[in-house]
Amino acid sequence: MAPIARLAMAVLLFSATFINAAPTATTVDNDAHIAGFSRAVSQAAPGVKLVYKCTVPNTMAITFDDGPFEYTADLVKLFNKKKAKATFFINGSNNGKITDYAAAVKQAYLDGHQIASHTWDHGDLATMNAEQITAEMTKLDVAIKKIIGVSPTYMRPPYGSINDLVTKTIGAKYTIGGGGDVDDYKKSLKVYTDKVKKANGKPGEIVLQHETIKLTAQELAPRAIDYAQKMGWKLVTVGECLGKSKDTWYRK
Repeated sequence: MAPIARLAMAVLLFSATFINAAPTATTVDNDAHIAGFSRAVSQAAPGVKLVYKCTVPNTMAITFDDGPFEYTADLVKLFNKKKAKATFFINGSNNGKITDYAAAVKQAYLDGHQIASHTWDHGDLATMNAEQITAEMTKLDVAIKKIIGVSPTYMRPPYGSINDLVTKTIGAKYTIGGGGDVDDYKKSLKVYTDKVKKANGKPGEIVLQHETIKLTAQELAPRAIDYAQKMGWKLVTVGECLGKSKDTWYRK
């Protein structure tokens, strides 16, 4: 089976989940590029279903983009200590190289956290041709498989940016949502706690953070976990919060 056919089959097993910023927010993605929710919606292909939240009651998913990085291992230990799960949307070569942090990625996987794709080098897929899009996806798939033995079926496009060609090339329907990007500690902790309060037992948010930001990894993440658990939420992977079994998160 050709590489692109394998990719299409894998992604079609389950819709990849993309979370960007809230409709009124503008966020910094990769500490350099501006990613607004309106852009993600405007560039979504026709028929794309937008998913903003979990579907399983009393669950919430905290996700991290742009790693792996020097804080990944500590985040894994933090979530393990708190008996919570996280989802890591990783790159192959962005802030750091995946090979430099392979041990942290493997440990996250072994500990039951979800490893997902954020493309090889964080390029804007909507500006690429089919060959380039395929390379962004398959190169990372190969690298992840070398580390954990499987490739992810979930991914999040950098900047929330996709178009018809991206959807056609990868061969999947994408779910793009805005559970909220919370990296600005002073503003975001309040935004986060407000969202938790408003959910009130209903399916919770899919929260986007960046593991490359020191303040997020060392200050915001611990407080976010503590507050959610205090309010009675179960912090799970994206796959779990959408009611999907672990065997759908990856392909061999």
